[in-house]
Amino acid sequence: MNLKQLQFAARVAETQSFSRAAELCYATQPTLSNAISQLEDELGGRLFERTTRRVDLTPFGEYMLPRINEVLRSLDELTKAADAYHNPVHKILRLGFSPLVDMRLLDRVLEPFRQANPDVTIFFKECFIDELDERLGRGQIDIQIVPTTAENETDHSCLFYRDPLHYLPAADDGQATNHLSYKIADLPATPVILTGGGCGLNGALTALLKSQGVELHAYPGQALSYKVIEEWASLGIGAGILPKAKISTDYKAGYPLFIERDEPACFSFVWIWNSDSTQPEHVTSFLDYIRDTVPVLVSGQSGRVSAQQVETV
Repeated sequence: MNLKQLQFAARVAETQSFSRAAELCYATQPTLSNAISQLEDELGGRLFERTTRRVDLTPFGEYMLPRINEVLRSLDELTKAADAYHNPVHKILRLGFSPLVDMRLLDRVLEPFRQANPDVTIFFKECFIDELDERLGRGQIDIQIVPTTAENETDHSCLFYRDPLHYLPAADDGQATNHLSYKIADLPATPVILTGGGCGLNGALTALLKSQGVELHAYPGQALSYKVIEEWASLGIGAGILPKAKISTDYKAGYPLFIERDEPACFSFVWIWNSDSTQPEHVTSFLDYIRDTVPVLVSGQSGRVSAQQVETV
């Protein structure tokens, strides 16, 4: 197994095309196809289903792709760390976050900071919750973004955003058509499909329901992804509860979830950093940015914030 094979596989998953992936990787299609076949042999399963029109990930491919991407991100991290050592002027801001985080919103709120600080390279690291804590403790990331729970409350944190939750009823729930929304206290007894737990969904959901005096009845199996939760709900296997940002745009069977009629149920996401007073200047500048400017951007007033204003933070 080698990095080139992993890079080929990641590009095919991205483009859903062997020919397009080969073009982007500056390789011939036979070279790329042979490399992926060798990788599949070594991993013990097929990563892709090939049809005349497109290439889709197999269930095994869905399972392995995040791990393939993790290896490639680690390579990028290694390269950037070497650059930072050899060129101390090169500034790196390392952000780690749970897979539950809304990446589109994160990218949007970072743009003014990027414009005002072109000398700072922002490096993303998507990790499971436990790994994020370890990386922050070891100084491998500067800031983490996670759904808030009682366990991660700290003085060295601030709110990023709140993502409203939606209930995905099982397909055989005949009462779903009578609803425009659901209240937590009135949820059906249908078991809720969860993930393996590393992303933070299970813990955040358990804590939220417990705060409302509701016990979480979990489906005994575990989904590999949020897309799988949608698929299983549509098959009647169980119900799902997901943040709005993680529901596919073409999924229409979700219902807003409320605590009370005028109080949406939400996951709150926070920035968490170390208390180290020796943080580099560009990191402390970013901490000021997320405390003072990001709340304005998240509240929908982004048009009032310019790069010039960010520079004063």
